[in-house]
Amino acid sequence: MDKHDIIKGYKGVIDLDLSLVPKIYIKDAIAQHYKDIEEYKKYQLTLKHEHRYENTIERINMNIEREGRIRNEKLINEQNRRYELCRKIADNGM
Repeated sequence: MDKHDIIKGYKGVIDLDLSLVPKIYIKDAIAQHYKDIEEYKKYQLTLKHEHRYENTIERINMNIEREGRIRNEKLINEQNRRYELCRKIADNGM
């Protein structure tokens, strides 16, 4: 699959994979994809602010990423603490 076979989506509209679309339908598929994106944007504007994609799915994804960074930072700090403890024990044992 070539990167040119993928047309980027927008937030709640997934990417369009053209790898299995017959050549005669590619132009129509791309046009429909962009039309779907425009309709999605209009639809999002009709929703209450708290129900829009950026305030639901994107917020959840950002929270998951932040929690992952915090978890990794804690893990690294714990590994460093244990390393330092082992190093101190080794230095004092000699």
